[in-house]
Amino acid sequence: MKTLPMNAAPRLSVGNMLIAVLVLNSAIAVTLHAFGPDPLLHNMVFSHCIGLFTYALIDGPRRRLWPVGAPRLVPMIALVIVAATMAWVLGSMLGGWILGIPGQPFALRSHVGIGFIVLTIAAGFAGTYYFWTREQVAAAEKLATEARLKLLTAQIEPHFLFNTLANLQALIDVDPARAQQMLAHLDRYLRASLAATRSGETRLADEFALARAYLEIIAVRMGPRLAFDLDLPAELGRVHLPPMLLQPLIENAIRHGLEPKVAGGHVRIAARREAAALVVTVEDDGLGLGRHAADTPVTASGIGLANVRERLAAAFGKQAALVLESQGSGTRATLRLPVPT
Repeated sequence: MKTLPMNAAPRLSVGNMLIAVLVLNSAIAVTLHAFGPDPLLHNMVFSHCIGLFTYALIDGPRRRLWPVGAPRLVPMIALVIVAATMAWVLGSMLGGWILGIPGQPFALRSHVGIGFIVLTIAAGFAGTYYFWTREQVAAAEKLATEARLKLLTAQIEPHFLFNTLANLQALIDVDPARAQQMLAHLDRYLRASLAATRSGETRLADEFALARAYLEIIAVRMGPRLAFDLDLPAELGRVHLPPMLLQPLIENAIRHGLEPKVAGGHVRIAARREAAALVVTVEDDGLGLGRHAADTPVTASGIGLANVRERLAAAFGKQAALVLESQGSGTRATLRLPVPT
């Protein structure tokens, strides 16, 4: 998942813009047919030829000259006027060639030609303004989503840090070697965590490294009661996703599955690809779901699986899911995310 710079308006897809252009072209053709003598077919051909040239000559340079952010007003106005005039000439020539009408557009009377040029320029301005406002709305929604994701991510970290610092304080006097070991793991964890949250996204390889650092911190506290392994195919390490998705699932497995179990247990984190989906599982052989519901929070503050589901919905909508399943003795949490083909 790639993110744009914070001041960049997301560009609408070419496919969506072409559909809007075709609809506008058709509406202009029907209007001209209703108030003029020309057949509807002729109006449709000329309108679509001129309209598509107008779109190409305006939007192509706009994307190249202003790849991010809003275009400058005066240059954009000049671009629309020049591009629409050229589009009317080229589109009329193409439409005349398709329909077998020679001399287009130069056979038209001057006042008729000027009228059509003005209409083309007006349609160019209308289409440009429509697309620009749509992109501004998309930019506002993107900023709101990113702010929400950052807030939800920030909610996850404090309680874990406080617990780790409390453990460190307890170990310093009784077991300095283990305290130093935990401090080294915490340093790696914080470096990876801060880098991910500041960028708003992370790679799956970094998320697995973060998970390993987290589990090593917990292993210092639990000792031989905790075993874990991670399985990440190399080709999936470059997949981008929102940061800090795995930690709540792992913490849920530790807190509700393995810590209450006298003998402790094993945690396995694995990733695989299924068609256009990335599937990541966090499995433990602890006590199982038992009385814990699928939305049981990781801590008393209510930050946990519900948080993960909220962040998935904000980033991917209905394309992503989190499923929690009991395996009798143990629990499996499955993350399913869309990835580019």
